[in-house]
Amino acid sequence: MNYLSHLYFSKRTPLSMTGNLMGDFKPDKALRDRLPEQIVLGIRNHRLVDRKTDRFTPVKELREVFSPPRRRYAGIVTDIAFDYFLIKHWTQFESQQFPDFVENCYAGLSECHDWMPSRMSFVAEKMQEHNWLSAYGTMDGVSRSIDMVSKRLRFDNNMAGSVVEIENNYQQIEAVFMELFSHLENAVTEANVEG
Repeated sequence: MNYLSHLYFSKRTPLSMTGNLMGDFKPDKALRDRLPEQIVLGIRNHRLVDRKTDRFTPVKELREVFSPPRRRYAGIVTDIAFDYFLIKHWTQFESQQFPDFVENCYAGLSECHDWMPSRMSFVAEKMQEHNWLSAYGTMDGVSRSIDMVSKRLRFDNNMAGSVVEIENNYQQIEAVFMELFSHLENAVTEANVEG
């Protein structure tokens, strides 16, 4: 799952949103030992969502629809695509208007800036500055996000341009997203990690 989806599965409080995003970053031991419980529970919820996503058979099968040269990046690309489909189908999952949700996320993350590892703090600032969460709502924004991730990889790769994999398999990825999100909503509710 990508940033927007993890924020969606948070409890909508600044500490929960921060923890649900922090699962993608590695706080050092000194920071981990002093994090508020709500952030720690948010990290655990993040890991639950990732684990359930990675083990979901239809998600694993999506790898096979990618062209062989880009198949190794299927997980990253589909995670970003799932944020696009979450925005597309937002009103089926959430009553709060999407722009309001985004503003609440940015405000909540800003409020918890001091709890963040330095890399997360940098990313959260860029996320708000360039409105990444809303950018996932267009294929152009998805394309830019994929290309940006490809530049951050520490090895030569051909992930840039992988938006074509989404475009070529649009309906199949969308169908898996709908199935996955129903699965995740049930899993998160049942696990009740954050209480």
